[in-house]
Amino acid sequence: MSRATLLNAGLFQITWFACVLGGPANGFLWGAAAVAGMLWFSARTDVLAVDVGLAAVAAAVGFVLDSLWIHLGILDYRGAALAPMWIVLLWVGVGLSMNHSLALFQARPLLGGVLAGACAPLSYLGGERLGGVVVPDPWMLIAVSATWFVLFALAFHGVGLLNRRAQPSAPFRQLHEEVNS
Repeated sequence: MSRATLLNAGLFQITWFACVLGGPANGFLWGAAAVAGMLWFSARTDVLAVDVGLAAVAAAVGFVLDSLWIHLGILDYRGAALAPMWIVLLWVGVGLSMNHSLALFQARPLLGGVLAGACAPLSYLGGERLGGVVVPDPWMLIAVSATWFVLFALAFHGVGLLNRRAQPSAPFRQLHEEVNS
């Protein structure tokens, strides 16, 4: 794994903790700062425009999904009617990882979907233990897990197609060769 891949993965982990720990207590400032770090990383690559597009789509999808899960009673963000900004920023972080630390799943979208689906409950339960969210009935996370499986399998497939059609430049092609080898 390349240093760039590890750096992106590390920045995403910082973003996760900044959003989950900082979001409920301090609004979304810590999460915004962490996402800014991920954007800094993307700006140093030749795929910034693609990353920003993926981040925007991830933000929209995350806002809709987490808001839906609030209304279905699967998740509770301290009584919020809609997904809070910090969870949307966390989804932005996911979008900014799709071409970097998560790029290996573009060639293996079903594996990526399975792993995302398996990690979904762990992520929300971890967020609950840290005070970011309440999961009233952990068994309801099965719906979240199934949704993440489908969503991420399709996302990895779609991003992989997008990147293959874009005929990436040499540095990006080299990154994908390192990741997929």
